[in-house]
Amino acid sequence: MIQQKIRHDPATALIRAVLSLARGDAALEEHRGTTWASATFTGMRHVIRLRFEGGQAVTTAHWLTRILPEHEFTMAGHLVADIAVAETHRRDEGTPAVTLIIEALTVEAD
Repeated sequence: MIQQKIRHDPATALIRAVLSLARGDAALEEHRGTTWASATFTGMRHVIRLRFEGGQAVTTAHWLTRILPEHEFTMAGHLVADIAVAETHRRDEGTPAVTLIIEALTVEAD
């Protein structure tokens, strides 16, 4: 029997986890990922843009902004080393909306 280490996609896992936290109130507008490495770790830097429209969704966006930096993510094969909301863009006229730009660093876990 051949054993092979399964590599899990950190981008997909992170997007799924963040959207799950958003409770269905967010739409993924963009994800950009670039490889990253230090002397001891390898991983990926992520930029995620989420859009929240409507009163309840805007409330969820504000809640997500508060809890995201301290949230403990569970991702097979990777750790979220750092995550934060880097930018917030709010629209108040018409239907209220918020766009969050989230930056994260995931590293491979052995």
